[in-house]
Amino acid sequence: MSVSPFQLVAGISTAWIVKSLLQKYLAVKATESQLRVCPGGSTVLLHPFYTLALVLGPYFPFEGYMGHYFAKFSLFQKFGSTCLSSATFWNAVPTFWLSDADAIKTVHAGRATFPKEVEAYETINIYGPNMVGTEGAEWKRHRHVANSAFNETNNAFVWRETIRVVDEWFAEIDNAEPTSTGEIPVDLLTDLTQVALLVIASAGFGRRVSFKEDLNTDPPPGHKLAFRPAVTATLHHVITKAVIPKFIWNLSDRVYLPLITPLLTDCRESFAELGFHMHEVIASARDLIASGKTATMDAALLRNLVQANMGDDVADTNKHLTDDDLLSNTFTLTEFLFPQTFLLAGHETSAHSLCFAIVLMALYPDIQELVYQEACQLWPDGIPSPATPTPYKESMASLEYTLAVFNETLRLFPPVARLGKKVEADTTLPARRFDTNAEGKISNVEKYDVALKAGSFVVIDIRALHFNPIHWGDDAEEFKPARFIDTDNYRWPRDAFNAFSGGPRSCIGQRFSLTESACILAHVVRKYEVCIPEALKNKPWDEQKKIMLHWTPGITITPNNARVTFRRRPSY
Repeated sequence: MSVSPFQLVAGISTAWIVKSLLQKYLAVKATESQLRVCPGGSTVLLHPFYTLALVLGPYFPFEGYMGHYFAKFSLFQKFGSTCLSSATFWNAVPTFWLSDADAIKTVHAGRATFPKEVEAYETINIYGPNMVGTEGAEWKRHRHVANSAFNETNNAFVWRETIRVVDEWFAEIDNAEPTSTGEIPVDLLTDLTQVALLVIASAGFGRRVSFKEDLNTDPPPGHKLAFRPAVTATLHHVITKAVIPKFIWNLSDRVYLPLITPLLTDCRESFAELGFHMHEVIASARDLIASGKTATMDAALLRNLVQANMGDDVADTNKHLTDDDLLSNTFTLTEFLFPQTFLLAGHETSAHSLCFAIVLMALYPDIQELVYQEACQLWPDGIPSPATPTPYKESMASLEYTLAVFNETLRLFPPVARLGKKVEADTTLPARRFDTNAEGKISNVEKYDVALKAGSFVVIDIRALHFNPIHWGDDAEEFKPARFIDTDNYRWPRDAFNAFSGGPRSCIGQRFSLTESACILAHVVRKYEVCIPEALKNKPWDEQKKIMLHWTPGITITPNNARVTFRRRPSY
């Protein structure tokens, strides 16, 4: 019986696939002894931090399976442990998922034992190494350069610039046509993304543009895209750049591929255009520094980065940034200034968190009223103007409940759902076993140790940590900002709050974010009543909540339906 070449190739290919799958299966089975140290023992098909897992996040893994983005604390509760085990199928890596504050604190503190998996952050190393995508001495160098820019003087500047940008945003809102009920529809995601970008562009990089000017999307001379469209397009194409294999990029240069070639052309153009804009910002800063005018630069962060690039002492690696370092850090900082150092935390992430906070106040008018009363005490005669801003320190000290609202929002909707760390040496982590009674409440909590082998991987499951009733109480699912206010008999659990990460690599821009966000929330509620959009007012409250708070996982979690209406307060 003759065999055709096609049948031969198909047979060899099938045998190779079967052999490969069998080898991987046996490798996963070999990890079982390591996985028995805690409950779980499941197999995860995709590495939880590589690009494909982010792309498929909204759909896969399915509900009830390890790695499901919307699981909160449910899987940990199912297995009765704050540490769960799994193995990644494609590389047979024992993986341990953590929702225990003590274990996570240990991981954050042990940088030598639990280094960051920098390979998972290749997506943002587009222009070169940066603070987010590095570890060890390289990370220390980037952090050292930027660190001094984040101080109270800069936070005061952030406060003033936020007041300016919000005042300009409100002017656009007030010019909009209200509905028949006197309410003004607001697309929070669109507006707050622009607000947050203007604040970081000014306070971080000295690019001071008005809200109205920024609405103009006509490209300036020599550009194909204006600054904001270039930023938006770049963010849109980050995953594209990471997912498409290099050979497809190379093939697209030679052959027109329907759908793919236009996509890749747009991707290249967006990154090139943003690079041009950043080069202009950097060149302007270089001119000021070279001419001895650094005192006129309010943007301390850009000043530090450019000075480190221009410094003569190249041998001092703690103080010098190469041209690639400078460009890459500027890109990363522009995109992501918020939690988890600068990744997943910049203008986009800050805007997303503010969207959730304002939507929550529309859904919880009693909480919105408390923020309003606090803002009225701070500004009895109305919100301050850019010409007469209120002092930063005194104002922030008066916004305790407003900050609690924002922190509670971050607890329920952390910008980054999980973090990953490698295990470089044999070690142990503390964890807790527990029972769940008929009412769904946790009881019989006892501590135990989990032994980890070098070569393993740990996942800091931030959402599960934030919904862990052992740390946050039986009402952990509820929106209760008061849980973030200390009293004589209560101190909120700092170690169980990881919205800004933790340990030495915690967010360098945390105060920047809190200052900007508290200022925006207080301004919004002082001038407007935030209301449910007209289209949802006749729906049950649970359905309103489900629709308005719906989100999609990805590099950061993104709100899908952040739309509300603003109604002017009587005094306005």
